[in-house]
Amino acid sequence: MFDALIEFFQGTAFELWGPFLILLACGLGLPVPEDIVLIVAGVLASEGGREWVPVAAVMYVGVLSGDSMIFLAGRFFGTRLLALAWVRRLFSPAKQEKVEYFFERHGAKGLFLGRFLPGLRAPIYFSAGSMKVGYLKFLLLDGFAAIISVPVFVWLGHWLWERFHADIAAFHRALDRTQSYALVVSIAIAVLACAGAIWLWRRHRAKAG
Repeated sequence: MFDALIEFFQGTAFELWGPFLILLACGLGLPVPEDIVLIVAGVLASEGGREWVPVAAVMYVGVLSGDSMIFLAGRFFGTRLLALAWVRRLFSPAKQEKVEYFFERHGAKGLFLGRFLPGLRAPIYFSAGSMKVGYLKFLLLDGFAAIISVPVFVWLGHWLWERFHADIAAFHRALDRTQSYALVVSIAIAVLACAGAIWLWRRHRAKAG
């Protein structure tokens, strides 16, 4: 999939907007791993001589837009969509049970944690919409998580391609080694950010009291 996306968009006018459109399509049910798309965006940015930061900003908007499509589909068409066979294949009863348990355990903060659970991300957002979670709350929590994870994967693709573009086999080996590490780094940053926010909130309350 990675090689196919690179080959399809490389050297075209869609080096930037191609991955963006795929991220939107993911919100419509396209079964493509988001992390791979973000790494591809970083590779294409490096290949096209672009800095990774503005590309990450564009991908961030694409991620939030795709996530919002999933959330709003749950909000307005929840139970009706679950009656469709192709939706049940994407959101099986087993996944529904996992998501229900996930929300029972984590509540609203599950919207933040869902960003780091690729297999359950879409079902979590769909369920949040069908459960009438406020859209602004969803956007805030998902946006906070995405602003951590999106730049990490775009940067990873950009950085690896700058170093290994002359040796595709070496690039793939490096990507295999570092992709899971990037996810771990994203989760670690997210945990530290949450811990810092909780500490500041408790400190503020203690001073106010």
